[in-house]
Amino acid sequence: MTNPFRFVGPVAPASLIDRREELDLLARAVATGVTVRLAGPRRFGKTSVIDAHLARMAATGHRVARVDLSRVSTVTDVCVRLVRAYQPFGGAARGALARIAQRLGVTIGAAGIAVTLSPARTEPPSDEQARYLLAEVLDLPATLDDGDRTVVALDEFQDVLTADRDLDGLLRSVIQHHGDRVSYLFAGSAPTMMRALFEDRERPFYGQARPIAIGRLPAEETARDIDATLRRHELDGGDATAQIVALGAGHPQRTMLLAHHLFELLDVGNGEGDAGALAARSLDLALHDTADAHATVWDQLDRPERAVAFALADGLPPTSHAVAERSRMPRSTLADALGRLTREGQHVEVGDHGPAIVDPLLEIWLRRRNEVSA
Repeated sequence: MTNPFRFVGPVAPASLIDRREELDLLARAVATGVTVRLAGPRRFGKTSVIDAHLARMAATGHRVARVDLSRVSTVTDVCVRLVRAYQPFGGAARGALARIAQRLGVTIGAAGIAVTLSPARTEPPSDEQARYLLAEVLDLPATLDDGDRTVVALDEFQDVLTADRDLDGLLRSVIQHHGDRVSYLFAGSAPTMMRALFEDRERPFYGQARPIAIGRLPAEETARDIDATLRRHELDGGDATAQIVALGAGHPQRTMLLAHHLFELLDVGNGEGDAGALAARSLDLALHDTADAHATVWDQLDRPERAVAFALADGLPPTSHAVAERSRMPRSTLADALGRLTREGQHVEVGDHGPAIVDPLLEIWLRRRNEVSA
């Protein structure tokens, strides 16, 4: 039977596990006209939360758009992403978007979402022309004078800095006048860059958006949800469900990956034995799936960062005398490495109990690697 536990791509709004608090905060922000920013490590379900938020807003009568800014490299790229996202608005917006697209040198397909090169233009617009067109398309939602509020989510917003280091200034100069008609949600999966955009006093968006963090999933509700899904397919995970939830440590994507493998084992009749063995088999399969990704992370770390990662995986204070002695490095060197990893925010986060590895499977992979090399 079809495995219901998706671990690749966004989760359908109806399948989200306990994101009520985040969704309620986002809905309240729209109602009160507050701009918000949503940040969290990659694979933490940020896009799924955005999709659920926009679905809820659309159901209440708002016009919505999600602008995917991932990997934009030029101002023209940003313009095209906005044109694509705003195309479903229809009505007066359609003609305005068609004119902007023509000046950009692209054509919009009949389906309303396909963007192809236009034969009418042989060279892309200059940077100055692209910035002018960007201001025009940015202003479009505020010109739709039909009484409906528009909710716009700018996903992977930090990537605009790749297109132009000063592009956030242009964006703010336009959208700061939209408060009565447009609500904005800025989202990103690069915590350091998002902080730079919104917490650096020298940046245009400093203090302009209320932060909402995408946190870890609660264990109890997650286990209940997985158990309920298994029962709908006439399967019973027993105590193994709680064990894989503990292994997933609240990480949305990793928890779904573990649940996916638990489902597969139960579905094909390989779920015999005690719960511990079943959870361990699910973990081994998940680690096999993610081994290449973990190896890539490892290869990107320098020697002090590896020492810090090993210490965190072993539950040791990474700048302690014991770790310094074990790694044969000064504590100051370890502290610098820890600072780099926490500022980057993808692999190490600082929580209530100090620094920790973000990805629980990476943590286990590191621990096993350390045991082999010891």
